[in-house]
Amino acid sequence: MNKIPIIRKGTFIDYRNSGLGNGILVGLLVFGLSLIFNPFLTALMYGLLSLAGIFVLFIGVGFTSEEYFIRKKKIQKLNSWRYSFMDEQHFTLHPDLYFEGEYRGFWIRVIPVTKYRERGKPVEYDIIEAFYDFDSELPDTEREKRLSGNYYLGNIHFANHCAGFIPKDWQNPDFRENIDGLVSIFRRENLKPLSQGEWQETNGRRLQEVRDLEVKSRTKQIVNFGKLDIRYTRPERK
Repeated sequence: MNKIPIIRKGTFIDYRNSGLGNGILVGLLVFGLSLIFNPFLTALMYGLLSLAGIFVLFIGVGFTSEEYFIRKKKIQKLNSWRYSFMDEQHFTLHPDLYFEGEYRGFWIRVIPVTKYRERGKPVEYDIIEAFYDFDSELPDTEREKRLSGNYYLGNIHFANHCAGFIPKDWQNPDFRENIDGLVSIFRRENLKPLSQGEWQETNGRRLQEVRDLEVKSRTKQIVNFGKLDIRYTRPERK
């Protein structure tokens, strides 16, 4: 079975910086409001306590819960019989908790997803992705638009030289059947294998640049003093 560390490298630093950054924001807000009704030292104490509380919340609850207990449970599930096909085909379990590997010449990813709902239990399913290339008789976007649609496996979306779909039998997917089916569609449409490195150098790099610009537009620097560089990123709009 695939073996990966429960705690990812660098994760604690990310939680520490987020906790400190959000703690400073809350601490300053509490200090400013408290200063209206209390002496300076008392308001400062409230502000520092708020900062410490937010920091402990991020580290003690966020990091410990999300990055150890919940992550450990997810890793155990990914090493269960449900995903045995990926183990048989020597797919790699990535530290970000998805499978990737080469199958019948094509680079494949299997990405477990959890969708949280306001009511009821979260819904868990898997997204299957595969990368491809072709000799363009038409512009890529036109061919991919034509290829996208309903298949016997489910609704497959083609874009940026990557096809992805949620299996129709998403509650208990047969990964061999679904991945074999996707490869058969590729070969029927004369799509050629595209390695992960080749995709990353073309489409992957371009898409990452777009994502980086979007994240940068939502990020504001709070403190920059020596090695202390704290930034706050606004959540994405839904």
